[in-house]
Amino acid sequence: MRRSFLRPVSRLLLVALAPLALDGCVSIGVSRTALNSSPDASAPPKGALAVSIYEKASERDAGRVAAFPVLSDLARVTAKGEEAVGRSMAPAWGISDLPPGKYRLRVTRRLTSEGDIEALENPGDKTFEVKAGEKTTLSVVLKKVPVFWIVMAALTIVALVVLAIASAHDVHLPPPPPFPLPPVFVVIPLGGQGVEGSPAPGAADVFPAKGSVVSARRLTVTFLLTAPLAPAGIGENAILALGSKSGEIAGTVSYLERDGLLRFSPSSDFAPGETVTVTLDLSKLRGGGGSSGSGKVSTSFLVPVARE
Repeated sequence: MRRSFLRPVSRLLLVALAPLALDGCVSIGVSRTALNSSPDASAPPKGALAVSIYEKASERDAGRVAAFPVLSDLARVTAKGEEAVGRSMAPAWGISDLPPGKYRLRVTRRLTSEGDIEALENPGDKTFEVKAGEKTTLSVVLKKVPVFWIVMAALTIVALVVLAIASAHDVHLPPPPPFPLPPVFVVIPLGGQGVEGSPAPGAADVFPAKGSVVSARRLTVTFLLTAPLAPAGIGENAILALGSKSGEIAGTVSYLERDGLLRFSPSSDFAPGETVTVTLDLSKLRGGGGSSGSGKVSTSFLVPVARE
């Protein structure tokens, strides 16, 4: 009776706890591959960088990057400090022709489905080397399984194996040891960034992406700028929002200098079933050097119909 009871219980607990042990605990992994030789032999050899951000280790293994924008910054580490190289809010991005040296990647925040900026539960901070003639790949996993639960899963699996052996041979087991205390996690504070020198602002990315179907009735549209703006560098009507049912949509425009983000927050909900188009007129933005941008960047997205 005892043996027939212990075996199914052991199997049930093993199946329930196995995912805790199998889910990865990697924060930022680094790998390198050789690059093809440069066609210009006289040019100094350079490296390349590719960054892929995943929500969980299982999605990293499946090759599915995060389905939401993630704010990341890249800086070069020198004897004088850190010099900003670039920033992105895409879950996958890369830079070619990167000078060899030491760099630092910070992955700290994300955009929610409403366009709000929120801190990541597990911020990433990694210093690494870029070598000439090599492509450095960083794989970032945002959600880690706490070490406490991984240790507990491992201890449980070991205990289940012992329990199965004991049940098969009618061995008396001693009482289990007390649970270990949860570990203390340290968040590395962010350092300063250098000054970017591009005088004419442009837009490298936008959220929501063109053609998206959004889940929120009201969200903040965010443009990632390529250069910082001057004080009072946002001209009147720099952003125009139009709904296929609502017409012109009123809202407020704000600029987050730290992240290089220009944001449009509507003052009312979008109409169900309409397509919203938001256009940024770069000629109405003035950069830190006094130069204005040129051209327009727009995105359009569909607002779903309300469910009954």
